[in-house]
This record gives sequence, C-alpha cells and structure tokens, in this order.
Amino acid sequence: MKKITFLFFLTSFVNFSQEKISFKVLDKQTKKPVVYATVMLKKIKRGTHADVNGKFQIPIKYKSNGIIRISSIGYKTKEIKLSALKNKKEHIVYLTVYNNSLNEVVISTSIKKRKKKLLGVQIVRKAIENILNNYPTEPHSYIGYYRDYQQPVGDSYQKKNNYKEKIDYINVNEAIIETFDNGFKTDKLKSKKNQSLLYNYIENDKFIKDSTLTIPYDNADKKFSESVYISPLGGNELNILSLTNTIRNYNKMSFSFSNTFNKHFIRNHKFKLKKIIYSDKSPLYEVTFNSIKGKTSYEYAAYGTIYISKQDFAIHKLNYNLYYRFKKNPQYSVTIAYKPIKDKMYLNYITFNNFFEATNGNYFKIDKTTFNKKNKTFKVSFNRPINLRSITPIRSKFKIYYKNQKLKIKDVQASIENSRTLTIHIDKESIEKMDLNNSDTDSNYANNFVFDITNIKDIGGFKINERASLKLNQYREFFVQEVFEHKLLPVQKEFVNKSLPLSKSKVTDLKLENDYWINTPLKSSKN
Repeated sequence: MKKITFLFFLTSFVNFSQEKISFKVLDKQTKKPVVYATVMLKKIKRGTHADVNGKFQIPIKYKSNGIIRISSIGYKTKEIKLSALKNKKEHIVYLTVYNNSLNEVVISTSIKKRKKKLLGVQIVRKAIENILNNYPTEPHSYIGYYRDYQQPVGDSYQKKNNYKEKIDYINVNEAIIETFDNGFKTDKLKSKKNQSLLYNYIENDKFIKDSTLTIPYDNADKKFSESVYISPLGGNELNILSLTNTIRNYNKMSFSFSNTFNKHFIRNHKFKLKKIIYSDKSPLYEVTFNSIKGKTSYEYAAYGTIYISKQDFAIHKLNYNLYYRFKKNPQYSVTIAYKPIKDKMYLNYITFNNFFEATNGNYFKIDKTTFNKKNKTFKVSFNRPINLRSITPIRSKFKIYYKNQKLKIKDVQASIENSRTLTIHIDKESIEKMDLNNSDTDSNYANNFVFDITNIKDIGGFKINERASLKLNQYREFFVQEVFEHKLLPVQKEFVNKSLPLSKSKVTDLKLENDYWINTPLKSSKN
C-alpha cells in the first residue's frame, strides 16, 4: 500500500490534524455507551458521531462559541455549550431514554370507517413503497469521515503475538471523503454521475499494522469467511460499503438476505411491531424482524430492527445481523441511518462489519454431500482420508437435520473404495419426513439439510472443522459530517477509482473554509 509521509499532511492539510475535546456518551440509567450517537454543531450544521464505545471528539477551535446537539433514536436530545466545559481529559455526557410505549396503532378503512391495528409487515411495506417519496431523487453530496479497520474476536491474536494488552484495532485506515449522489433513481455503483472525491487518506501508524490480514479473500487457503459471499465488484472499500446500503440500492442486489430490498426483504422475513420510539420528538415505529427459515435456508438466522416514521413511513434506521449455524457472533452486521433535512431523508451514517478467519484453510472438513434415492442413504465425502476408529460412537458424532427436525441415523459405514467417504443410513420415519417428492423440482431443496458432524478425525489426527486460526471482524464505516442538498457533480476532477483500493486514489486538495476532521477510534476505558 502507498506510504504517505507526515510532512505531506502537515503542509497540505493542516486542518485535519488539530487539538480536540474528547467526549463519551452514556445511557444515564445503564451507564452503557450510546453507540453512533449523532453530534451536530448547531450554527454550522456540521458534526460527527460517537463510536462503538460512545466516544467522539470536537476540534478545540469551536470551544469559544460552539454548541453541540447530541441525539440518538430513543433518547432525549441534549445540547451542550462548549465554552461552559471545564478542562478535562474526557467529558461524560448522559442521555435520558424517552418514555417509549406502544400506543394503539391504527389505520382507517375507507368503507366502514373501522379502525384496525397496523401490523409490522404493513408498516415495512408502506416504508418500501414510499422510498422515492422520502429520499432525494435530485443530485446531492455528503462530506464525511470514512474508516476501515480490523478487530480481533477473543484473544487468539493477542496470544499469538505475545501482546500484554487487549488489541482493539488493527490496520486502521482513515479518510475524509465527499461522495456525490445523483439521486435514488440512479444506480449508485454504475452511474458515472455517482462519484467520490478523496480529500485525505491516512494509514494510521498509531495502531498495529499486519499485512497478513489485508490480503484479498480467497475463501480457501489464507483468508475466508464461512458461507459469506464476497462481492467481485472491485477492490474499492467504499464501493463495498455502498453496496451494503440496501435502502439506497432498494432495487438492486445488496446483501443476503435483504437481497433486492423492494422485492425480497418482506418475502424473506417475519415482522413484529414492538413499540413507538422517539427521535427528536418525532414518533417512530420500532419493528423487529427475523428471517423465515424456509426462505433463507436452515443454516442461517437473521435478526434486526427497523425504525420507520409514523408520519410519512420514512426509514430512519435499519440494523441487520446474520448468524451462521447458531454461532454467537454474527457473520456480518449492517447498520444504516438516515436523518430528515426539510422534506427528505439524507444519509447519516453506515457501518458494515463481517467476520473472517485468517489461516491455512486446508483443514479437515466436509467436501460434498449427496443423497442416493435408490438406497435411501446419504453419502458424505471429506477432503482428507478418515480415521475410521474415530467415527464411533455414531449417535453423538453424527447428526443430520431436515428443516430443523433431527433425522434418526441407523448406521454409518466406511467406503471400501474411497477412504474419504462415509455412507449414512437413516430410518424409515426419517425418510418420510424428507418430502422426497419435491426434491427434483425444488431448487432450494438441499438448503433444508444441516449436517452436524463432530469430533471425528482424519488419519493425521486432526479433528473435523478444527483449525488454528485468527478470528477477526472487518469494519467499514462512513459517518456524514455535512450534507449538501442539490449539489451537482463537479467537472474535471480526478474521482476515486471504483475498482481500486482507496490507497491508490489521488488525494484532492480541499480548498474550503469549512473544517472536517478525522475522528480516530479511541481505546475503551472504565467509567
């Protein structure tokens, strides 16, 4: 990656490096961080956001006359005069929860004027139908703070490298970016009128740099994310983040299992209206959802929450989390937040993180599974020869599920011809559960099965699915600092190359009196 010297930034971008006032936003009752709280400087309508630890910074130049508004969905907005603050290393700000409740939510029918409860799925459907009414279809732009980084899961990375302290951030890259959007009726990724300018880019050397974790995903030997599809649309980190904005790309493929938002989101999930919640005194429906197993396969489970305006059905926030095989940590999480400006909704922030592992991917695992209709048996092939002494006891080591129903296994036999293959026999009642009549016509039939095989070994003594790996989350985040309504794409500018990493893009000089700042992630601390 391109090495950028400190001297370059010192001479060209003085405003990006300055003394700042530090804050931490906490829930007044629970004392937990208010994640991604929005912070706005009132007079100039520009701001920043708290990070996952509730922390943010404001340049000290605003202390004399600046007033910040701190807001978050579900909390009462708080204003602070910066001039009234005493000199402290970190200022704690407490937000109070609104007294939210689920009042009677009704709609009126035109025939009998009879009131009915509005269901969660109806609210979401109305929100999707009103996207083009609630979001800008005219050109506009956002200037914001972008960052990507990696965060270890557990302590495997810490132990491997003999670090004494917990490692919070690895390979931190930061930027100030202006992204130009020609409106919701255009293709965000493909349209030539949707571009970005890079005003600053830093490979932050205050954090650990590990080149072994920045290699491309191969999902085989070195870097992989189990059952997560890595888009081939290019090497641009900002592109990948933009792709996951399923609201902006409502009529295009985004991520599984939101897929094409206006076609598949309702089809793939069940919804429940939880309560009315407030954002700056505006009532929002809080609707939770979970994936329908028959639609998304039985190996996955998705959960999330969507916040929709009670007044115009505009989506203020969407949080989506996908889990694989009952794992505690999600395979990926997406949070998208929009905020109202006049009569339209503009991007506030978007974060996307996916779980991945980095190691030698050549571990002992299932290679392929097939079902023999004639013999009514499963054939399970592995990538390595099996230690046959390790396959017993069968009852505890072999489990097969069809639509979450456990099938009864009668016997497991080794193949005489192939040392990598086992044949699994199931009983008659289990076969009847499998609805074999639809197996040829249903293209998703194979997704109904889950093979849970544990503790068997290969001839080298390695257990199935056991790999000495580093487990991490990859984060990409963009926090809008200022919105420009009706701003056209400038001419004769060298825009970010959508198919190359940001580090390969040209940095454009930002000749504005406005000041945008890097909000470098800070280490968590005790209250």
